[in-house]
Amino acid sequence: MWKIALALASAACAADAQIALVAETGGETQERLVESALARNGDLLAARQRLAEAQALLVQSGLRPNPSLDLSLTSGAILNSPGEREIGLGYAHTFELGGKRERRIEAGKAGVDLVRAGIADRERLLRADVRSRFAEALAAARNLESAGRLFELNQQSYEIAQARTRQGEGSPLEEGLLRVEVNRIRSDRLLFANQVERAVAQLKTLCGRAPDEPLRISGVLAAPALTVSLESALERAIGARPDLLAARIEEALDDAALRMARSDAVPNLVASARYSRVTARFDQFGLAGPGGPVVPLRDTDNLLSGGISINLPLRNRNQGNIQAAVARRQSAALRRRFVEQVVREEVSTAFRRYQTARQALAIFDEGVIRQSQENVRILRAAYQLGEIRLMDVINEQRRLVDTQRAYTELLKEARLAEVELERAVGAPIF
Repeated sequence: MWKIALALASAACAADAQIALVAETGGETQERLVESALARNGDLLAARQRLAEAQALLVQSGLRPNPSLDLSLTSGAILNSPGEREIGLGYAHTFELGGKRERRIEAGKAGVDLVRAGIADRERLLRADVRSRFAEALAAARNLESAGRLFELNQQSYEIAQARTRQGEGSPLEEGLLRVEVNRIRSDRLLFANQVERAVAQLKTLCGRAPDEPLRISGVLAAPALTVSLESALERAIGARPDLLAARIEEALDDAALRMARSDAVPNLVASARYSRVTARFDQFGLAGPGGPVVPLRDTDNLLSGGISINLPLRNRNQGNIQAAVARRQSAALRRRFVEQVVREEVSTAFRRYQTARQALAIFDEGVIRQSQENVRILRAAYQLGEIRLMDVINEQRRLVDTQRAYTELLKEARLAEVELERAVGAPIF
């Protein structure tokens, strides 16, 4: 018997420890956890770094081609012409034609907007994940609390039955029935305690917290009444949902890429200028001046030249890249239309799910729970007076447990339906 008592005490301690993770007040609220997740979630922080990458690429897209400068030295000494030497300095500047720089900047800006929309969509999904795990933790804690109250009552009854059996006043059958009932509820408590622990652990991961960091959450498992119509929810989703916005930006980006591919088909113009200083020495001799000594003949020329060059687009007119850009643009348009269809379907489905959950809650009012609790109280009193059998009390207790679980599941379903609807719309609607 002492082993059973020790196991019961151990299970009670484990369940109580999980109850301490969730409370109506004194812990972190859902919105506080959402803020923490948006600030510390590792996956979201990594995604935000892509914005810095896109902004850097935008800066790069606006840069003009670098000019070129060359310096050359020519000497005929190697080929037995020691008198020939030339020093040249050249400069070349590339002029981009066809609006290439403007097209690159246009595509770079669309790329930045696309990354921003992607980050906003990750934030939307992260908010929904945090709120879903929060609702699951509250539901498990509610079930754990209900099972805890029933566990205490049955444990007291079991201890009384044990004492009566030892004194010869009770029935061993009643003691055995109560032992089975206590163990069954103890098993339920362990299950619910694990559910609380798992949900809180998932919240820690989403919020970017260490596994050993303490976290206590507080809230009430309830769903607010919906104040918007389906048409209004659809309108807000079509106008504000980040993944749909990203699909539209991607379509604009592919349009810009097509224009950039067409501009790349226009050849660039390269203008160049060159200064050369050419010196030559001859074998003949001449006078340095009237009456002067005889010296070798030398000649020095300063030359300045300029020119332009342009590629002739005879074979390569960038036609392959243009065709690929056209295909990408068509693909983006098809994807955008598909995402719009998905958004409408998700909002409609989430809206119907929320309405169904609220209707079920209206039918399954909490008054059912109170009445079931009162029935158990009355039957336990009648049993203690010897008016009914123990099995009648146990059966009613089991009906109460099933009723409490069903109501908690309805509350959780309504809360998850609320989260799903906000996720589908992409903006708060309550």
